[in-house]
Amino acid sequence: MTYYADLSRYTRHPAGVPSGVTALNVGWLSWTRRYPRFARGRVPEEFAAALTLLCRDGQRERTSRFHPCGLPHLVGERRRPVRMRVAGEDVLLGNSEVVAVAADGTWLVAPSLIHHYVTRHRYRPPEEFVEAVLAARTPRAESAAVTAGSPR
Repeated sequence: MTYYADLSRYTRHPAGVPSGVTALNVGWLSWTRRYPRFARGRVPEEFAAALTLLCRDGQRERTSRFHPCGLPHLVGERRRPVRMRVAGEDVLLGNSEVVAVAADGTWLVAPSLIHHYVTRHRYRPPEEFVEAVLAARTPRAESAAVTAGSPR
């Protein structure tokens, strides 16, 4: 998978980002680039649960190919396709993106593999992403709030 530094400008599928919205990358990891020490560590249990729901329900920009996890695994451990189990159902990861919306309206775009990176490789996303996922702010939720006339 292509590497993008956390909080760098998102350029993968710019047509999928509404005009006037700033979009930044989160969690585009690669075996060729080690993520920094400050981006490693445990996340709150409630974040992992909220991220699971985002990666199950919020996949967008799907592709027909699945990217394997490029980070180190045990010998013989399955690398592709990566799956997560939610309510007894397998959800495939690695062929889509997910978006969380920061408090200021910025889109934080991550590969769906971010769930695997967080739960298997102890990747800790930037605080803006953690906060947005915990608040369940997604483009769908934001547009529903605007439609209903409620403030962000």
